[in-house]
Amino acid sequence: MKAEFPDTTKSDAELLQDYVQGHVESLDQLVERYRKPLFTWFLGMTGSRSDAEDLFQDLWIRVIRSADRFKDVSFRAWMWQIARNLLIDFRRKRKMDFSLDAVSEDDDQPLLETLVAKGPTPQQDVERIDMAVKAMQAVGKLPPMQREVFLMRVQGDLPFHEIAKILKVPLNTALGRMHDATTRLKQMLTKEMM
Repeated sequence: MKAEFPDTTKSDAELLQDYVQGHVESLDQLVERYRKPLFTWFLGMTGSRSDAEDLFQDLWIRVIRSADRFKDVSFRAWMWQIARNLLIDFRRKRKMDFSLDAVSEDDDQPLLETLVAKGPTPQQDVERIDMAVKAMQAVGKLPPMQREVFLMRVQGDLPFHEIAKILKVPLNTALGRMHDATTRLKQMLTKEMM
């Protein structure tokens, strides 16, 4: 039996069209392409692994339900718009605050501990953990509009023109929010280092 490898040459829109035509594996490829940036973004915006998993799953349910009607130029921008709308609905329902101290329902660890990278030596671990904690705390203190743009750019690897389209703001507004976010983060982290 010949092993099948994902077709990395197909665009997102082509994979979605293949799915509509009955090729389920095409949807699997799309999910894998966007798993890390989307899940990380949901996690960063909700502060809960469980909520991030639910939102990630809801996103793909909506993509599946709307797949046959997709006519947009950019699948990625369309998908991120769906993700953002889900987050807005989630926030309306929950009226929650973002907290990096929130405990994950899955493993009873604070969000900060689930996001921290592990280093090869104990000393490097301590330094990296300290820096990661400070950085994530600083990101968590950003105003929601700045945090949203920052995480879409850094975690989602979205270009600014797509971020602007998703947020329905002018490109300069998205760029301005990113500039304000990075300026604020630098100030907060510099203050922490002193």
